[in-house]
Amino acid sequence: MTNTATVPATPSRAAFIAGLVFFGCSLVFLGYLTVKLVQWVQDQQSVPISQVKLYGNFQHLDAKALQQRIQQEYVGNFFRVNVDQVQQFLQQQHWVYQVAVRKQWPDTLVVVVTEQQPVAVWNSEQLINNKGVVFDAPLEQLTTSLPLLHGPEGSAQDALNMFTNMQQLLQLHEFSVRQIWLTERFAWRLELADGLQLQLGREESLKRLQRFVELYPTMQQHKINAAMVEVDLRYDTGIAVRYGATETKRKT
Repeated sequence: MTNTATVPATPSRAAFIAGLVFFGCSLVFLGYLTVKLVQWVQDQQSVPISQVKLYGNFQHLDAKALQQRIQQEYVGNFFRVNVDQVQQFLQQQHWVYQVAVRKQWPDTLVVVVTEQQPVAVWNSEQLINNKGVVFDAPLEQLTTSLPLLHGPEGSAQDALNMFTNMQQLLQLHEFSVRQIWLTERFAWRLELADGLQLQLGREESLKRLQRFVELYPTMQQHKINAAMVEVDLRYDTGIAVRYGATETKRKT
């Protein structure tokens, strides 16, 4: 009779078998998670954007109409909404300065619009924003009265800077600028709120404007029975005043 001895599993062999079992279970579990993830993604492909949230301080834009148009024309499901297309569409709208568009999980499109801030009308056709940039928008949609600036193409920033300096100087003496002109020869002319026009020329424009302020009380004392129409400050000494009724000039 032969005796058969049973060889017990060594600790290293038992660990190897346990590792194989764990690895196999991990593969099964990973496969299960992959299948579930694919199913979830496929389900989400059909989840629609249910709302568009539009934020901004709207003075000229019709926020409600804009929101409805985005909802109707550009909103699909969450993954297929083309954020770049929405942003491009909005940047083409009048009065829009900047746009930020993002998706918000699970079903919302968030749109933040920064409106243009017009500070002046440029050449009676366009507008200048607070950055000195010219933009196009319907002038009839303006909600406030703006100063009128005129000048050659490319000179909007210079005209705005000069207007700001002139306005600051004149406001100290209770004058207000209605419009200014920069000619092709880079000479300055301005019109005050009461219609009086000032010829300032090309050089030392602000100094000449200060001279007008200083001499204005004297001009008021010497005025005839007609309103002043124009004051020419381009002389080295003195000024010339034109009156509306008689069309004569008086040198001061």
